[in-house]
Amino acid sequence: MGIREKFVLAVMIGVAAFIALFTLSLLEQRKVVLAAYEARNASVVDLTVSMLQQIDARRLEGQMDLKAAQDQAKATLRALRYDNGDYIFVLGLDGGFIVNPGFPHLEGTVPRDLVDVEGRPLLSRLADVAAQGVGTVRYRYPRVHGGESVEKTSAVRLFAPWGWVVGSGAYVDDVQTMFAKRARQFAMVVVPLGLVLIAGVFWLARSVAVPLRDLVAGVHAIRRGDFDRDVSHTDRADELGQLAEAVESLRQVAVMADEVQRSRELMAKVFDTSREAVLITDHSGRIVLASAALCTISGYAAADLVGQKASILKSGHHDDEFFADMWSRLINGGAWEGEVWNRRANGEVLVVYERISAIRDDSGRILNFVAIMHDVVEHSRNQRGARFLPMHDPLTNLADHDLLAEQASRMLAKASRTGRPVALLVVDVDDFAQVNAAHGMVAGDEILRFIALRLMKVVRGADMVARLGGDDYAVLMEDYSGVAEIRAVATRIIEAMHAALSVGDSKIGISVSVGIAQAPQDGRGFTQLLKAARAAQGLVKAGGGNGFHLTGQDVAA
Repeated sequence: MGIREKFVLAVMIGVAAFIALFTLSLLEQRKVVLAAYEARNASVVDLTVSMLQQIDARRLEGQMDLKAAQDQAKATLRALRYDNGDYIFVLGLDGGFIVNPGFPHLEGTVPRDLVDVEGRPLLSRLADVAAQGVGTVRYRYPRVHGGESVEKTSAVRLFAPWGWVVGSGAYVDDVQTMFAKRARQFAMVVVPLGLVLIAGVFWLARSVAVPLRDLVAGVHAIRRGDFDRDVSHTDRADELGQLAEAVESLRQVAVMADEVQRSRELMAKVFDTSREAVLITDHSGRIVLASAALCTISGYAAADLVGQKASILKSGHHDDEFFADMWSRLINGGAWEGEVWNRRANGEVLVVYERISAIRDDSGRILNFVAIMHDVVEHSRNQRGARFLPMHDPLTNLADHDLLAEQASRMLAKASRTGRPVALLVVDVDDFAQVNAAHGMVAGDEILRFIALRLMKVVRGADMVARLGGDDYAVLMEDYSGVAEIRAVATRIIEAMHAALSVGDSKIGISVSVGIAQAPQDGRGFTQLLKAARAAQGLVKAGGGNGFHLTGQDVAA
């Protein structure tokens, strides 16, 4: 055998070895891609269960009943799509579909003809796995209604409070299609390569051996997790360039899998190590993640926050100079902390102590901002104990609901011994939502302060004035001479509100509705008394407002 033939044989053996190595790499990468899909499915299911937990938390707080909570969750999941139209499904523990955006006609049914890859009933198999907490199941399922069933892998997890099995899946043949594409691209390289080897071995040694060596090194780098190494020769116009593009595509898929893992680790670190409210934005300040604790103190659902600018929480109490200084410290120093007046979803002011950090990549470019915050009032109570903390509303400096309840309890206990009456007046601003809408929440806050001042001026010196929240106030009276004195105070309150308020350049007129209850006839406890006063106030509201009503008497304007 001549040198030419030996060299051809050596090159062919080398090419064969490369083919084997590259095929093994493709097979390994196929496993990596499949694992990435399964990791993505599990991550999506975890995030979905987290969303359900947030909705259920609102239900437990009394914001909605179970049916409303489940209806909200169903509507959200039916509308949700990710990647290339993938969706999230929900099963009951009986194996029946509760939510199936891909096949909505199956909702409310328990299909018996669907089986897993081993021939067992599919839906009960999914429910059995989820009953253990979390798991992955492979089965056969059609892409379209009436179509041929193909292999699919799904992650499922049980949401125990509702008995829902939450799942999301991906078709396995998507991975196999990618693998077949890579194999075809490789074949397109091998066939021309063989012809060129026959025509000119030495030319091939120069123009093929080096690129193949580089590409093999690139595949090995991918297997090692070295994703920063560039794949060379992608600018070639021949088959080796196509092969290089295939390797580059594999690298990009591996990068995607690595990013999914990094995202999960970031979420775990932020949310598992902090019990405080956490907000994560991108470099432009747009919200990408909001913790359950943040949703609790702000009153917003996570879905209402994600995608919005962080300024959605602004109260309007800080000027442009305040925020300019904050951004300057974040951009130049990487961190800022201090007290911020935010605004809850219901319009109330929320005072938080906030720590913001800038997250940068290796080049120093800002990727995200992470804000960790806590409610100043609640934090102080937890640290020092409510008994020793002056409980006052931060906006008006009046007593808050808790302090009012404490004082009322003392008065009622004293009244039960002495027989002296106690009265509770609940004051609510008429159509305050329209005032906020017309003049803005900052002007609304100023109005709430003015109302507090006017109340303090017209009540008796011994009376206690408190802000219950929103536009609700209360006046607590004891040691009064009779109903006539209560009516006199209520009349002064109503008349005091008739004078227009000056806010900025605007003159704003307001009126109030006052409900009045007395102890012991309307209740011997604060909760009973407050309920009776609110019921009396409701009668004033029903009559058009701008008046008061004492339980057991007619509404007075």
